[in-house]
Amino acid sequence: MLAREPGSGRDEAIRGLSVGVGETTRNGDRVARRTERALAVHRLLNSQSPNRPVPLSDKGRIALPDIQPPRADLVAALAMRRSGYAYEDRDLEFRALSAWLRFAVGVQRFVPAYGRPEHPLGMAPTAGGLPSLGVYVLVRRAEEVPSGLYRYEAVSHELVELSTVDPTGALELVYAQPEFATRPAVSLALTARLDVAFGQYPLRHYRTLHVDSGVAVQNLYLVGTALGLSCCAVAEFDDAGLAALLGTPDTEIPTMLFAAGHAEQR
Repeated sequence: MLAREPGSGRDEAIRGLSVGVGETTRNGDRVARRTERALAVHRLLNSQSPNRPVPLSDKGRIALPDIQPPRADLVAALAMRRSGYAYEDRDLEFRALSAWLRFAVGVQRFVPAYGRPEHPLGMAPTAGGLPSLGVYVLVRRAEEVPSGLYRYEAVSHELVELSTVDPTGALELVYAQPEFATRPAVSLALTARLDVAFGQYPLRHYRTLHVDSGVAVQNLYLVGTALGLSCCAVAEFDDAGLAALLGTPDTEIPTMLFAAGHAEQR
């Protein structure tokens, strides 16, 4: 298992980039300009005005169990991979949730990079190995995880509790198809960190951030298929509404929702 101790997650990885990127005022101004230009395009595409979500603080942590990878043939998983809309009406098993996150969007290995002896690289790779991909878990029903909103910390393999409010009602307003809020056991929200990306790359990297999310989506499908989950990536949602629900800063934009639960047995 590659997990590290609590507190060694995304925030430390981002701080570790300071050696490679630099923390000068000039660089900070350049990142801010790039971010604002990308946000202007993002808002225009979504016909939305600037939003200021209320940030959510960490309320606690749930350690996910060490788990063996699912036994599956890659070609078989690819052949069986499809969007599923039929879910069993039961809790998502704790070990299945742990395995799904660990092997789809967890840490693959640690390497010397960005001035750090152990910089984490993900199972879902990102451009430059940057910690620019965010993963949030919105739980309707899952074993040992109360309903609520969580941020997945890949390095320590933990769920960071952000809210204990059942997200179903809010998701019904966020999903263009509200049935995705009430049928799956959980929804995953993927986000892109513009401030992290533009500290290293030019403005055109806005496009690459969405490619990074697409790589994570394929991982979620394949690992979910191997675990017997019914999965569906959903791109049609209210961006501002989801950002408000997640409590992300305006420099972190939602890129995809992903619904999952145990596949209905027929």
